[in-house]
Amino acid sequence: MHASTPRSLFAPVVRLGAIVLGLGLLPAAFAQQNPDINTVALAETKTLFDKIMLAGPTFMAILFLCSVFMVWLIIDGTLRTRRSQLAPRATIAAVRQHLSNGHYGYAAQTAIQDTSPFGRIAAAAFTKIGLGKEATDDAIYEEAERSRSSFNANISYLSVLGVITPMIGLTGTVIGMIEAFDTLGSAGVGDPSKLSAAIGHVLVCTAGGLVVAIPAFMAYYFMRNRINAGFRHVQAEIFAIFHHLPYEHLQGVRLEADAFVPALPQPEPAAGTASATATASV
Repeated sequence: MHASTPRSLFAPVVRLGAIVLGLGLLPAAFAQQNPDINTVALAETKTLFDKIMLAGPTFMAILFLCSVFMVWLIIDGTLRTRRSQLAPRATIAAVRQHLSNGHYGYAAQTAIQDTSPFGRIAAAAFTKIGLGKEATDDAIYEEAERSRSSFNANISYLSVLGVITPMIGLTGTVIGMIEAFDTLGSAGVGDPSKLSAAIGHVLVCTAGGLVVAIPAFMAYYFMRNRINAGFRHVQAEIFAIFHHLPYEHLQGVRLEADAFVPALPQPEPAAGTASATATASV
C-alpha cells in the first residue's frame, strides 16, 4: 500500500515533463520541415529602399521620374481646368456690360486681353461679327476645338506614361532575370533559394511600372472628362452672349486688333500735281 503511493505521484510528473519536452522540440521540428523559414524572415526585414536597390536602381530611378512627371501633370491639369480658369467670371461680366452699353470695341478689347479659353474664343468671335451670325458661330467652334486640342495634348502625356512605364519595368525585370540565370549557369544550382530571391527582386521593377501606369491611366480619363465638361461650360457662356447680338446692325463691323477697311476705288491724281507729290512723299 505504501509502495504504490510514490509510483502514483511520479507518473503525472513524467507525463508533464514529456509534454513540456514535446512543446520545446516542436519549433525545431517545424524549422526542419521548412528550411526556408529563415530566408523568409530575412526577406521580410528588407526595407522598400533595399528592395529597390536590389531590383536595379537605374530602371527604378526612371520610374520615379515618370511618377514625378505624372503627379505634376495631374496637379497642373486640375488647376488649369477649373471653371474659374476656363471662363473667368470677371471677364464675362465685363464683356456683358460693354455689350449692354453698345461698346463693342471695348468688349472685344476685354476679350483679347484675357488669355483664358473664354477670352480666346470670344476674341475670335468678335472678329467675325461683321460677317453675320453663321460666320461668328464657325469662329466659336473653330477656336473652341483649337483650345480643347491644346488641353488634350497636355494630358495625353498621362496616357503615354500609362503605356511606357510597364514596359520600362518589364525591361528591368527581363534584364535582371538574364543576369540571374547567367549566374545560375556559371555557378550551378547550389542553392535554389538564391535564384528565387533574385527573381523576386527583379519583379519589383514590374510592380513599380504598374504602380505608375494604373494611376496614370485613371488620371488621363478623369482629366479628359473634366476638360470636356469644362469646355461645354465655356461654350454655353459664349453662346449665351453671341446668340443675342443684333447681327443685322453689325454688317461690315471689323473689330480685329489690326483691322483695316479698304475704301472704294478712287480716281488717282495726275502725275506732277501737288497731290501726287504729297502722296509720294508720304
